[in-house]
Parts: sequence; structure tokens; C-alpha cells
Amino acid sequence: MIRTRSWSRTQHGPIARLGRPAVPGGDPVDRTRPGVLHRARRRTVLAATAAALTVLLPVAGLAANPQEKKDAVDERVDELTREFQGLDEELARVIAEKEAAEEAMPEAEDALTRAEDELAEAERHDEELAARMTSAQNAQDDLRTEIDEGEQELEESQGAVTRIARQAYQNSGVTSDLALLLQMASSENGAQGLGRVDSAVRSQQRTITRLSEQRTTNRNNQDRLDAIAVEIEDLKEEAAAAVLTKAAAEQDARQRKTDLDSLIDTKDRASQTIEDNRARTEEELERQREEQERLAEEVEKWEREAAERGETLPGNGELRNPAPGYPITSPFGYRIHPITGSRRLHTGTDFGIPCGDPVRASGDGIVVSAGWGGGYGNRVVVSHGKVDGQNIASTYNHNTRITVRAGDRVSQGDVIARAGTTGSSTGCHLHFEIMQNGAYVNPMPFIQ
Repeated sequence: MIRTRSWSRTQHGPIARLGRPAVPGGDPVDRTRPGVLHRARRRTVLAATAAALTVLLPVAGLAANPQEKKDAVDERVDELTREFQGLDEELARVIAEKEAAEEAMPEAEDALTRAEDELAEAERHDEELAARMTSAQNAQDDLRTEIDEGEQELEESQGAVTRIARQAYQNSGVTSDLALLLQMASSENGAQGLGRVDSAVRSQQRTITRLSEQRTTNRNNQDRLDAIAVEIEDLKEEAAAAVLTKAAAEQDARQRKTDLDSLIDTKDRASQTIEDNRARTEEELERQREEQERLAEEVEKWEREAAERGETLPGNGELRNPAPGYPITSPFGYRIHPITGSRRLHTGTDFGIPCGDPVRASGDGIVVSAGWGGGYGNRVVVSHGKVDGQNIASTYNHNTRITVRAGDRVSQGDVIARAGTTGSSTGCHLHFEIMQNGAYVNPMPFIQ
């Protein structure tokens, strides 16, 4: 069954989908990777994408060579017109095109399946990149907020240290922490002074420690932010390449669908043409069958009357090739007719003799009839008498001209006609038959 697909999929790329939520639990950012590795990865991704596109983009334009397809169809047309007497060239071409379409359809269906799989993979990768981009941008926003808050806390810590120093200076008039401590320790109550010193030192130390930690945190966050910025740059470039890959996959899938639809259309139109010609062809084949039967009865009657008259036929019953040196273009035998679907007997052997070349008597005998034979065109029938106890006659069909008349005695090798393409014939040839006791048999064992 041929699959039908809708090709009106929504067009969207990773850039257009940046607003999508990140994959739950996903974190595509490698915060420890140096910038040089990012650049190397970027080059690798783009190089791989370029290589893939080099292979993918021309695919849609690849098709069987039109000339090769035409040559194959032409060859099949010649074969059909040789095998099936009366099959005109136009109808033979329809049959050949139908057969070619049917033969190409499985490969076209496989190609469409592969193209659809490539498109699905491109879309999956497209969606994955969009999710990774969203996740990276969310992480970037979070870090920026965290850095801004850290900078504010850093300013507050720095302000606190400044205020402690300023207050100490104003209260003691000293310019160093050591002087401040000595002054506080030697104040009116030593223990109380030392307590105040200890409290001040601890407070200042905590503030300084918090300031140092916040600076370290801000530096780390900035490093992470830089890494995310590089990652986002990578994702944007990879997304741009993915857009091209997806576009190529869509183009290839559309072309494969068009190719398959064209084959289906060719097959359907040819099938309809064949169906339209079925009745006419069956009528023609029936006329040919009736003509063959009529001729067989005529020959049998002639041979019976000749025997009653005691007529002696010349020669020794030996038969030879009536077209020596010419190729056999269609052998004797049964075959399925391409229009009717019925099993038909090709009642003789066809020789590829050019029109006008001589057709020779296969053996000594007497001309039973010479004239028009319906679908067999200009025909000569020669009786050779009994061969091994069997009545043998030969027929020569589709001649352009006949050079003998009924009742003539002929010798083996005599020119009895000139080859042609009369009757139900599509090209110059000799359709040669052997009748044995009124039945059509394979001529080759008699003439080889």
C-alpha cells in the first residue's frame, strides 16, 4: 500500500523556539570547558554539517538518467511488438511505461521512507537544540541576576569595612588598627576595653571574610557566565546549520514524494489505457485465432483431397531455414498477453528480415494458398506432404509482396515472397509457421 503523507508541516526552527521551556532537569552547559575547546567544537559541528549537506542537498535532484529510462522503454517496446502480433507501437509503449513504473515503485517507496526518516531526525535535532538554547539562556539570566546581587552585596560589605575604619579613626584619632586596639585596651576598664576590642576585631574580620568570599563567588559566576555565552554562541551556529539540514531534508522528502506520485500516476494512466483497449484487443486476437483455425482446416482439406487424387508431392520432406543468416526475433511458445492477461500461443518463429528481402521456401512442395490472410497480411502456405508419416505444411506471413500462386510447385530455396510488415505487424519481419497434421508446432526442430 502506498503511504500518503501531509507535507504541510509547520515550519519552525530552533531560533523561533527559544521561548520554549528547558528540558526538565536538563543542563547542557559545560562550565569548565575552556574557550579553545568551544571553538574547536564549533568548527567540528560546522564541518560535519557542511559534509552532511554536501551529500543531502543534491539528493533531491538525483533521478534515473532520462535517456537511460527512454532507452529501456524503447527496448521493451521493440520486444513487445515482436512477441505479440498485432500489438501497435503506441499501445506497446503504454505497456512498457506501466511496467517501468511498477518496477521503479518499490525503490521510490524506500527512498521516500528514508527521506521521511531523515526529516524526522532533522526535526528531532531541531527541537533538541531549541530546548538546549532555552536552558542555556535561562541559566545565563539566572547567573546575571546572581552576579548583580553579588555585586550589590560586595558593595555593602566594602561599605561596612569603610565605616568601621572611619569610626575607629574618628573615635581614637589614630590611623592604624594597632593604635585603635591599644587605645581601647587601655581605657577606663581594662577587661571591658579588651571585650570591646575583641568584639570589634571579630566584627571586622567577619566583614572582611564575607567580602573576600563574595569576590570569589562573583569571579566564579563571571567565569560560568562567560562559558555559557560561548555555549550559546555554539548553539546558535549549530542551530543555523540545523535549519539548513532540515530544509534540505524537507526538499528531499518532497521530491521523493513527487517522484513516487509521478510513478503512480503513470501506472494508473497506463492501466486505464490498457483497460480501454482490452475489448478491442480481445476481438483482434479472436479474429486471429479464427483465421488460424480456418487456415488449418483449409490445409487439412487440401492435403486430404490431394491424397484422394493420388497426387505425389516433390522432394524428400527435408526442411530448411526460410531466412538463413537473419536473426530470430521472437520464438515459438506460450506467453501472457500484456493487455488481455490471457495465455496465448505465438504460433511460429519470427525472423528479423528487412522489408523487401527474399523469403525462401523451406522445402519442396506445392503452394496451397497465396494471398491476404487477415491479421497475417500477405501469406503463402506450402504443403510438403508427409514427413515421417505426418502431414507437414509451412506458412510465411506479413510479406510485402508474393511471387507465387496457389498450385505452383516450389523447390527448397525458391524465392516465394518479399518480406514486409503487412497485416497486424509493427515492423518488417517474417512470421514462419509449421503445421503438423493441422496443429501449429515449434518450427525449429524441423529446420535446424
